[in-house]
Amino acid sequence: MPEAGFLIIDKPEGLTSQRVVGKIKHLLGCRKVGHTGTLDPLATGVLPIALNQATRLIQYLDEDIKIYSGEIELGVESDTLDRDGEVIARHAGPLDFNIAAITAVLARYQGEITQTAPVYSAIKSKGRPLYAYARAGIDVKPPERQIRIDSLKLLSYEAPLLGFRVVCSKGTYVRSLAADIGRDLGCGGRIWSLRREASGGFDLDRAITLETLTKLIDAGENPPLISPLKVLGHLPKLRLADAGLKKRVAHGMALGRAEWPDSWSETLAVIMPETEIMLVDESEKLLALARLSGRAGDYSLRMSRVMQTALSG
Repeated sequence: MPEAGFLIIDKPEGLTSQRVVGKIKHLLGCRKVGHTGTLDPLATGVLPIALNQATRLIQYLDEDIKIYSGEIELGVESDTLDRDGEVIARHAGPLDFNIAAITAVLARYQGEITQTAPVYSAIKSKGRPLYAYARAGIDVKPPERQIRIDSLKLLSYEAPLLGFRVVCSKGTYVRSLAADIGRDLGCGGRIWSLRREASGGFDLDRAITLETLTKLIDAGENPPLISPLKVLGHLPKLRLADAGLKKRVAHGMALGRAEWPDSWSETLAVIMPETEIMLVDESEKLLALARLSGRAGDYSLRMSRVMQTALSG
């Protein structure tokens, strides 16, 4: 069984993200496997996978920036906003848009925008995912959310397929974006293909396919894990050497200001309250995540996630 850590899987088309988790769990013999940033079955690309104790760290990952490339099929609308869904409308007119017209529409989506979630999505309303209502034929108003588009570029256009690349915030529904672009062009549209190139610090350069992973395991080799400390590199880090304090941390006890080692002073002096901090031992193994809490002069470090065993960096 591999140690705790993260894998970047290049998800194939046709599998749900949860199905990928099941395959890895069986292949590696891990008791706990989790993923972040669900991809639709149609989509391919970066799917971060957490193994064993690393699943406890998923909520602390920095995945604010997502990068996708793909194609929008213009002139066709579907209930799921992609080619896996049922066609609900077809455009009868021509699709002879010029590059300037398409670029002008794409420019409308730069910056902070309000987006409506697709009715076929996992976001919940009254405790149930929207897709459950949609499959049952129950009308529910999809929620809106604020998202950010940092970049939206036209890569190609050969009717009916519009190639694009988008850099966006976490929580962006690219299917909704495709439908909105089609609507603004006056012909409708749906996602034809989609590939996630990056999710925060996870990218395709370090991704591995399920086929390659299977060959590694069959050959008795270790999977290319990324250490928890590297994945959490955006968080500040404090080194803990005192055996007594380590024991308190292991039991989830807070560390008051008077107990802090002098070596922490410089780092803690510039950390904002409620910031998550990594606590590591002398060998750079992760002991816990702690949050700086309280008021000036009365700060403490309160454990927000204690590792059952120290995770190697």
